[in-house]
Amino acid sequence: MIVIDGSNVAMEHTKGKQFSVEGLKICIEYFVKRGHSVKAFVPRFRCKYGKSTDPNLLSSLERQGLVVFTPSREIKGKTFVPYDDRYILQCAAEFDGVVVSGDNYRDLINENKRWRYIIENRVLPFTWVNNMIMFPKDPFGRAGPSLETLLRHPTPATPQNTTGLFSSNLFTNNNV
Repeated sequence: MIVIDGSNVAMEHTKGKQFSVEGLKICIEYFVKRGHSVKAFVPRFRCKYGKSTDPNLLSSLERQGLVVFTPSREIKGKTFVPYDDRYILQCAAEFDGVVVSGDNYRDLINENKRWRYIIENRVLPFTWVNNMIMFPKDPFGRAGPSLETLLRHPTPATPQNTTGLFSSNLFTNNNV
């Protein structure tokens, strides 16, 4: 499974100016066209007008099962958004996925042994050239596995544990 850090990919597409749903779609399509299962994690508040470039397209991607909205809520005009990086790493760990992100996840590397493995071995950086997303042929340097090897990694159809996607405690250090 390819797990996309939706906020990271979408914001980088516009160099941090706005959340580009088109950029997110380009990234999703890159992997779908290559036969991968894809989930892009995006905070739910991005569906609101003014919070992304195209809320309707974002909702359409969610209906197609390509985007997963992480919780967000508004109380007295203030938006509260849980840290979506934990959802991204949890999903990648459960499905032995590859995370597409420019984030190094340094703040979460010691939170969980499985997450550490994903962070150190399964995060794929990218760059944008206009509307073209590019990935390094050697994401871990010359001595590391190639892009093709990383993406060819067998991905199980079910989570790594049999108790469900979010079965392990997402917000504690149980597995450190």
